[in-house]
Amino acid sequence: MSAKIKSVLWAAPPHTLAKISILQAYLSRWFEILGRSKFRQNLWYIDGFAGPGEYTNSPSGSPVAAINSASAALQSLGTEWKAGKIHCVSIEQDAKRFDHLKNKLGTANVSPQIETHFFNLSFVDGLSALKNQTPNPFSPASPLFAFIDPFGAKGIPFAVIKELLSRDAVEVLINFDSDGIGRIFKAGVDANHEAILNEIFGDESWKAELGKHRPSHELYRGVLDLYKQKLRALPNVRYVFAFEMRSVKNTIDYHLVFASQHYLGLEKMKEAMKTIDKSGEFSFSDAHLNQSKMFRFDDPTEYSAQLFDQFRGRTVKYLELRDYALNESPFINPKEMLKDLERKGMIQVNSCDPKRRKGTFNEEKLIGITFQQGI
Repeated sequence: MSAKIKSVLWAAPPHTLAKISILQAYLSRWFEILGRSKFRQNLWYIDGFAGPGEYTNSPSGSPVAAINSASAALQSLGTEWKAGKIHCVSIEQDAKRFDHLKNKLGTANVSPQIETHFFNLSFVDGLSALKNQTPNPFSPASPLFAFIDPFGAKGIPFAVIKELLSRDAVEVLINFDSDGIGRIFKAGVDANHEAILNEIFGDESWKAELGKHRPSHELYRGVLDLYKQKLRALPNVRYVFAFEMRSVKNTIDYHLVFASQHYLGLEKMKEAMKTIDKSGEFSFSDAHLNQSKMFRFDDPTEYSAQLFDQFRGRTVKYLELRDYALNESPFINPKEMLKDLERKGMIQVNSCDPKRRKGTFNEEKLIGITFQQGI
């Protein structure tokens, strides 16, 4: 999305269509898993910057994709559906886009188990209005997924993200404009950078972190790393991962940052991301749209070396390795990396299974894995 867009509808660039595909693929999994397990609890989807609901080259913006996923889950599960209703919330500040979205969804054939809510407000004000209506996802607390997709760097105060993630069973997917934030930092007072960055990061931690000497083209990585640190420091958040989106010139445009309280959420998000990029780098580039890409997802070598460096000289439980793999690698578990390390003689596997075969890792029978010190 571009801050320069002024029309009600526009042609979505390939990375925007990829972003919506990731969202729809994940929500299909989210609705089905929670639909089976959250007995009589309502499920909530919030679209924080909903847009008009479609593009000139695609009939499905993010609010439509969410409803399609919800409808498919309801139909697929049938009598297996145990949850309550699905509530889809669209927040859009632009009046013309808001009207277009409301008209589009108003003519859609939606299941009676799906309720839609519309707020012609900013993201922050829309959340406040949602809290004051009945029903809402905050009282009582309900499973909630928020897609937060602003135009540019501003409009998503960290305080609001922190409040959302303070509740149980909440996940967020954020369009994080790491490159734009880096440019704001470099522009300094001319861009009112202190006020903007204090809001984005929730405090002044950016001053020390972004002030470190780093090449200009690497500044966006410092921006992203700091934001991930801030998310992981929240009490309920254990899993944070970023998916890189690139422009037609193959330069960083923004990151999709996912934060969850449960390992299964990140597992399923990575599965959804793999439907877009199977290279293992979790990046989607418009410049690669018509080019073949190296499928590196089955090559754990680079990441196994990083895993070894992280745990060198330690004996580690499997669950700690699983969390590391989820947060710091493209993999949904560490098994391929561990297989590579064991083949190289860099780890010792302690298992209660006397018949364990080398290169296999049954987490229920693993006692611990010792990473060698001197290799």
